[in-house]
Amino acid sequence: MFSLFKSESTKLRETAKNWLYHAGKVYHFRKDRLSDSDVSELLRRSEEVKAGMKDKSESSDNRLRSSIESLKEHMEQVGGNYYPRGSMAENVEFFFAALIIYVGFTTFFIKPFKIPTNSMWPSYYGMTGEVYADEDEKPNAIEKAFRFVAFGAKHYEVEAPASGELLIPMVKTGSGSYRLFERPANVKRYFVMNAPGVERVLYVGKESVSFKYPADFNMDRQVLLPLQEADEESPFDRLLERGSLNQNAFAGTANEVVYDPRSGRNVNVTVHLLRTGRQVEAGESLLSFDLMTGDQLFVDRMSYHFVSPKVGDGFVFKTDTIPSVAEDKFYIKRLVGTPGDRVKIEGTTLYVNGEPATGSVAFDKNSKMEDNYGGYTTMKGRGPLAVDLSTEQTVPERHFFAIGDNSHNSSDGRVWGYVPPDAVVGRPVMIYYPFTKRFGLAQ
Repeated sequence: MFSLFKSESTKLRETAKNWLYHAGKVYHFRKDRLSDSDVSELLRRSEEVKAGMKDKSESSDNRLRSSIESLKEHMEQVGGNYYPRGSMAENVEFFFAALIIYVGFTTFFIKPFKIPTNSMWPSYYGMTGEVYADEDEKPNAIEKAFRFVAFGAKHYEVEAPASGELLIPMVKTGSGSYRLFERPANVKRYFVMNAPGVERVLYVGKESVSFKYPADFNMDRQVLLPLQEADEESPFDRLLERGSLNQNAFAGTANEVVYDPRSGRNVNVTVHLLRTGRQVEAGESLLSFDLMTGDQLFVDRMSYHFVSPKVGDGFVFKTDTIPSVAEDKFYIKRLVGTPGDRVKIEGTTLYVNGEPATGSVAFDKNSKMEDNYGGYTTMKGRGPLAVDLSTEQTVPERHFFAIGDNSHNSSDGRVWGYVPPDAVVGRPVMIYYPFTKRFGLAQ
């Protein structure tokens, strides 16, 4: 833009500087393969360009243009793969240079991070669902495009493949009970990358329709529960009865194919088609919702090299060195204990060193159960716990303790224990996407 205000002479000298850069590359990378006379000629013509750049007389511009053309002509003869460069070679070189800069920057300074689950809700949002029970509520094509750009919203529309009774495929377990049939699947991330997903199937008569969604998305909580609470229909309403099902509840069986990772082959699975009693027409909407992307953050990887993590920080860490997690992922939780801190939960309040925890608004709001914060829970009675906060626990030396703000729906340190120092990544500093009211500095 500022080149509009530059004189032609200034622009010419900038062009000359660029040609000298290319001549330097040819010299350094090709001098051992060129004859002495070619090298001498390259240096001579480069010096003529340098002299022309320094000359400020009235006729210097014409001489400089002539020197540039002379240098360019010689480089075309001796430049090999370094000049002239095709656009593909230039683009590849630029791509790898940018990639190296990006990797270095995200390794040492700022790392982008996407929150998949809602363990930190409502401080940070994971993937959430927005359900459309009414035809009039559904977004049109323009609204879908806007919501995709602004909020990362992907629209799902599941339509009946035929007319008849809606049936839900179930799988019989070894104990004789039934569970919903679903299978692992790949979903596209950024349109090209495969990511773990889940595929669910619905039948109408003998026809089936399926839909896939990311494995970290809680379909039951984010889509089916809101429909149930609004007293609206969903295809899976009969699932509440699955504990007392018998053969009379099914309309027959069908075969589905599932990939078996143990054998590395596809295998046939018999599914039992649960009657719903709901008659649908071909093309009728069975399920309509938007899947909203999780908050995307910039994580500061640098400051923890100079200052110690503090209770109340948003806390990002890797899980590959935490044995009980057994996954190579990045997690974000709230740091509630540093080495030597005593941590306990009483009622809905988190205590650190005998006092209600301070350092984050989430502590106080959870204690008071305000603004959708549900209060803290020890999780005692829900299975084996690595850290039982119903009694005061002391964080071991050189370790940290972290739990989710959404205490009732978070797999965290209570389940898998303490975070070692080599797992620590950094703290979130900003939500940069989606463009909601949460955009801005991280809590």
